[in-house]
Amino acid sequence: MQHIASKGIVHRNLSASKIWLFGTIIAKISDFNLCCFHDENSSYKEDSVEKFSPKQLALESLVDKVFSEKSDVWSFGVLVYEMFGFGKVPYEDLDDEKLVDFLKDGHRLERLENMNETLYEILTSCWDFDPEARPDFKELEKKFHEFIEIRSEIYGYVEARN
Repeated sequence: MQHIASKGIVHRNLSASKIWLFGTIIAKISDFNLCCFHDENSSYKEDSVEKFSPKQLALESLVDKVFSEKSDVWSFGVLVYEMFGFGKVPYEDLDDEKLVDFLKDGHRLERLENMNETLYEILTSCWDFDPEARPDFKELEKKFHEFIEIRSEIYGYVEARN
């Protein structure tokens, strides 16, 4: 996603179902039919959000129909949640109509049992109410590298085999 964002592209439809896996270590992002290039303000204003899955969208996208790299960061956080939940539907007990109020009240997805606190802190930073307070994809890459390095020091390196 860092590469996509560096090209001025906002995906706007990022979710686990849009990630294709090839072999053991190759993941590719798909479904660029709703992507757009952002304007000089690094955002894109949409007329309607009906074509999007509300449970993947950032609060500003749901309310103001504004999309940016930071709204993609929110969706990326939800995507990682879906991965650690083994396909668990985000906000599964919440109707789409109640989602905006739930998020405006400061509620976010809960930490899953198999998710450690450090990873959950990274994800909650993706879901900050203020888009400017969220990390960009370059910052996220750094955070995930640090997270993996710490895990590697604890557990050792795992060598992938074909």
